[in-house]
Amino acid sequence: MADPTTQELKELILNLERVILGLDRKIDIQFVELKSDIKSVEDRLGGEIKRVEERLSADIKSVEDRLSADIKSVEDRLGGEIKRVEEKVSGIDKRIGNEEFISRGALAAVFVSVSAGVIKYLFSSPSSGL
Repeated sequence: MADPTTQELKELILNLERVILGLDRKIDIQFVELKSDIKSVEDRLGGEIKRVEERLSADIKSVEDRLSADIKSVEDRLGGEIKRVEEKVSGIDKRIGNEEFISRGALAAVFVSVSAGVIKYLFSSPSSGL
């Protein structure tokens, strides 16, 4: 095979440059299309994420509302139970106060009776017959 001439080499270089330019344009077009596809995917994902966030927010709000209602219900029931316990304690306190009063009165009566018996025994004369 014979050595290529300068003219042939120039033509070969020009052909290579045209091919490279064509490939460069194709790469640029593919890059633009790829950027467009990525942007489209980002937009769709952004919309999906926003819908999921809204749905989760609504679900969380619903759960919070139910929990608040349940807590309020429990607080109301406990408030009623506390009032009943307070009333029972108050009633027991009154009964204990009454029992203390009665016990003190009974103790005073026993003390007076024993004192009267002792006084009568000590100061009564044997001749009185009692």
